[in-house]
Amino acid sequence: MKHLSLVFLLLPIVVCAQKTYQTLQVPGRSAFCSIDTAGRSVLPSGRYVTPVGRTLRITNDPFGMALSPDGKKAVTLHDGVLTVMNLDGTPTTTRIPDYAGTIKSPVNGATFLGVAFAPDNKTVYLSNGDKGRVIVYDIDRLQTIDSIALDGNGYTDSFTSDLLLNGNELLVLDRANFRLVRIDLSTKQITASIPTGRQPFGLAVSPDRTLAFVANVGLYEYPKVPGVTPTNKDTMMLQFPAYGAHTKESREGVEIDGRKIPGLGDPLADEAMSVWVVDLKTGKVVSKLKTGVQIGGMIEEAEVVGGSSPNSVVVGSRYAYVSNATNDNISIIDYKTRKLAGTIPLKLDRNDGSPKLDRYRGLMPFGLALSREGKTLYVALLAFNAVAVVDIPTRKVRGLIPTGWGPTRVALSPDQETLYVTSARGYGAGPNGGRTFVKPSQGTYIGDIQLGTFQDIPVPDAAQLAAYTRQVLGNTYQTVAVADNGRNPLPPLPKVRQSPIKHIVYITKENRTYDEVFGQLKTGRGDSTLARFGLGVTIRNRIATDRGNSGRTTDRPVDTVAITKADIMPNHSRIAQQFAFSDNFYCDSDASIHGHHWMMGTIPNEWVEANAASAGRFDAFSKAPGRRFPKASGAIDPEDYNEIGGLWEALERSKVSFYNFGQVNEYAGNYEEQYDTTFGAAHPVAFPMPAAAFRHTSRNFAGYNTNIPDQFRMDQFEREFTAKWLPTKGKPPKETLPQLITVMLPNDHGAGPRADDGYPYLHSYMADNDLATGRILHFLSRTPYWKNMLVIITEDDPQGGVDHIDAHRSVLMLAGPYVRRGYVSHTHANFGSILKVIYNVLNVPYVNQYDLTASLLQDFFTDKPDLRHYDVVLPDGRVFDPQTAMKPYNKTFDWRKIQKGPEMDDRADQRAEHYRQQADN
Repeated sequence: MKHLSLVFLLLPIVVCAQKTYQTLQVPGRSAFCSIDTAGRSVLPSGRYVTPVGRTLRITNDPFGMALSPDGKKAVTLHDGVLTVMNLDGTPTTTRIPDYAGTIKSPVNGATFLGVAFAPDNKTVYLSNGDKGRVIVYDIDRLQTIDSIALDGNGYTDSFTSDLLLNGNELLVLDRANFRLVRIDLSTKQITASIPTGRQPFGLAVSPDRTLAFVANVGLYEYPKVPGVTPTNKDTMMLQFPAYGAHTKESREGVEIDGRKIPGLGDPLADEAMSVWVVDLKTGKVVSKLKTGVQIGGMIEEAEVVGGSSPNSVVVGSRYAYVSNATNDNISIIDYKTRKLAGTIPLKLDRNDGSPKLDRYRGLMPFGLALSREGKTLYVALLAFNAVAVVDIPTRKVRGLIPTGWGPTRVALSPDQETLYVTSARGYGAGPNGGRTFVKPSQGTYIGDIQLGTFQDIPVPDAAQLAAYTRQVLGNTYQTVAVADNGRNPLPPLPKVRQSPIKHIVYITKENRTYDEVFGQLKTGRGDSTLARFGLGVTIRNRIATDRGNSGRTTDRPVDTVAITKADIMPNHSRIAQQFAFSDNFYCDSDASIHGHHWMMGTIPNEWVEANAASAGRFDAFSKAPGRRFPKASGAIDPEDYNEIGGLWEALERSKVSFYNFGQVNEYAGNYEEQYDTTFGAAHPVAFPMPAAAFRHTSRNFAGYNTNIPDQFRMDQFEREFTAKWLPTKGKPPKETLPQLITVMLPNDHGAGPRADDGYPYLHSYMADNDLATGRILHFLSRTPYWKNMLVIITEDDPQGGVDHIDAHRSVLMLAGPYVRRGYVSHTHANFGSILKVIYNVLNVPYVNQYDLTASLLQDFFTDKPDLRHYDVVLPDGRVFDPQTAMKPYNKTFDWRKIQKGPEMDDRADQRAEHYRQQADN
């Protein structure tokens, strides 16, 4: 017994103090995406939607809605489509144009926000968006009555935004020319053009019809780069953004290569993100009001970088109410005094002791409706999947009503007993391919298969509203107790302890779904019939004619086999199986315009969403200043910034080092050619980069541009990484490796075949991207930093493919010594989950409600590091030849050098350097 006691005394005693932390996580963290219109649908975010009342599925993205004066009909406006709803009795819908093509579209593919009913309950006025016209349409006869152009009297390139009927005239916003247009309906003539602020978006009138209120969402008027013309743009465009936003340089301008690039001016100018009040009797602007929180202010020790984004206005007997999307609040305007009269904060916390939502943003108030007596305001919360019911006398949120995904508009019936609500994405997308999938009439592209919703909801009493409120909050998050013994490399919250992971490399790619890359993996929930970019793939060429037995050419396309048994993306399969991947990860985004916001921690606001759902012609050389409008598909514009920013700003506030290779490079009007290799794109207009990113972005890495091989990007990455952060020739690194590195590898977006450049098939772009992805992991795993590194690999959006679970399901792989080997995670994950990994590991406070409530991906990690590196493999040479792809740049694809890994000091080098220095002494 004495000997046994001695043995116990000699053993090391390890005591792991276990703590329990309260976290917020989405309720669907154990579920796959699904649609259940009779119950609970699971969204890509892991949140649920359970729209109440009677719910109709309609075309996606209804950003405009109007009720007929008699309350018996409603019209919603979508991207090139309108839906007419008969609300008298059992609701019915008519889509115009219909899928069969029997009903002609009156808008010719162009719409925006505005729709209004005439007193006859059948004539509607429709925004013709990019066409710069107002369409007059009879919804009973389904015929166009008239079309009224906004151009003329010196104005060109008009863009029709919101509109409304004001007695015998029509008030129309022209966002391209920054004006309010008055149209006499008896003559169909424009009687006045009244200047507004930038990018006028929302419009309302006072009950006595004497005042018009214009909500302007534009922040800057963006100047053309001096010297750029339509014929010299390939040589004169900016090769990199001129400045970061809201800086001295962006205000005053800079000189670049002998050219003075104009500044953008003051972001607090009257024209920027404001509400203008117009006296309709005199036709004069009588007030310019800055609503919401202003840029440069401080919110809980964080600097405000996003403008308030005022977007919608409703007017009562004395007060007007403005939704400020970025600030999650409502501004009150006393229009008798023409001054701001206060703010209604949209606070939701239940004071039950759980972590708070209200210190974070994430509601995005958009559409508004005001009760007739002026005491209740209904607010569509675009990012919260609910309508807030606000008690105006107390300025408090009385409760929440469940809606579909992304509510846009809300209206009250004439009898004030029914609410009507539209939602952009309804129940979500669902599957868009697979063995048992049946193609619906609207098609399979993610933006088509994902239908919107129209709800009619009896106005709830207090008891029903309380139940609805519990339902909304339960759909959004749960309080989850996480026991933590200090071992998992992913802490449960930021700033509770240090992780052994010191460096994160965040690699983002383009447009792929899970099934088309990983559908063959046996350990994941995939459909191998959709794995067109997997292993052993048959590549087919489609030709447009078939001569058949008759020898005559027909229009029937024919597939011919080009290659069999091709391995398209072998590195993806190897990385997934050697390290860890998710079969339950979803992009929150439908397309790049959303994806590049979500990836970088920025919730797309109403400006982003409305522009994504509408065609809009950008023209750097137009006389209309609003035609140089920001609509970045791969960047983040100043109009889009969240209140305290996103990932970049959060890192900089916390003094966490970071460096960016290629993100946020694709602004409106980009010029993307094969030799735009310094940034991947050139710009004819001076759009700024987010200031934090501007300060930490490579000036020699090609971002999005599929004309440039991903192999070229990898050469750029390896060169700069080696020069900055690896020891060479006996000397230590020039700089310390940042804690976060972001890298864009975009070529799995795909493009048209370019056989002469090494891309004979669509699959060639995937193979290029696969090789680059393998190369970066091969390289990183051979650096000294690997022992404390995490690599995250994902896609910005899933729009290029199909999936048998959900059209949003996409690729997520994690690699590194602290990642479990050979593991597949079934935890529901989205971009918020990825950002939560970054914030928790690097001890950075969360930025918004999506970070706060995302699922916690601790199952990916192990506390027993495995330092084995990754060995890259070549894809099928018949599909992609990297040497041919590099030929235009006179570069050699050096496979042996790539296999060798980074050029670092070895013992022989250091010995030689030691004796050389001794000899010199």
